[in-house]
Amino acid sequence: MFSTELLTDLLQTDFLGSDIIFEPQINSTNEDAWNYFHNGNPEGTLVITNDQQHGRGRLHNKWVSTKGKSLTFSVILRPKIPLEKLGLLPLLTGVSIIKGIASSTSIQAGLKWSNDIMLNQKKMGGILLESKSTQNGLGVVIGIGLNINESIHDFPETLCKQVTSLSMHTGKQYTIERILASILNEFELLYIQQWDTIISSWRKYCIHLNKNVTFHIEKDLHEGKFQGISSLGHAKIQINGETQTFPAGVITL
Repeated sequence: MFSTELLTDLLQTDFLGSDIIFEPQINSTNEDAWNYFHNGNPEGTLVITNDQQHGRGRLHNKWVSTKGKSLTFSVILRPKIPLEKLGLLPLLTGVSIIKGIASSTSIQAGLKWSNDIMLNQKKMGGILLESKSTQNGLGVVIGIGLNINESIHDFPETLCKQVTSLSMHTGKQYTIERILASILNEFELLYIQQWDTIISSWRKYCIHLNKNVTFHIEKDLHEGKFQGISSLGHAKIQINGETQTFPAGVITL
């Protein structure tokens, strides 16, 4: 069972995790986080579960979690940033996850634009950011799902060749609270005082920088070289010798 006490002991944050809401089973941590947001819960509120029944991914995809083995949580933010800079938040989150995993497990994962956590060219996690403009300013909920202690048998057969977990990578079992605390510690540091490092850090961990990719945006399909990200977190892709910038889309390698 997840231990909020252990998590609290491991946290080195001022506001992230100041309010920890643990539910043994939940429909979606993002859904519950929005309910708490509208009820006035403070920035940094953490919603976490051992068993997420209907997790959501990007583009209305379903996120598959395994009871007691996955790390699934959401964080409420009330950022004081211009709306156009919102595209940097998933990148900041991705960098925090990579650094948190490395510091707590010594495993070096990587990033795929814009919201995928990768390990050995397979997906081990994802980020879902949702935002709303309210009378009291911008509200954001960041949902994160990470495969930690799953075995290959925990995934649907259709996904087995595309996904992995930390445990599948090393054969070891990991303490979920320790990994979560490391991620939140890294996140708060970046969020409070290191926004100017996000783009360079993200480039460092990107697994497809300067490589040819296939880019899907709505019904269009492009092939080109991924050249990095703009100051707003948009993808820069060289297509037929011309660099184009895309705020959204899906990359396949």
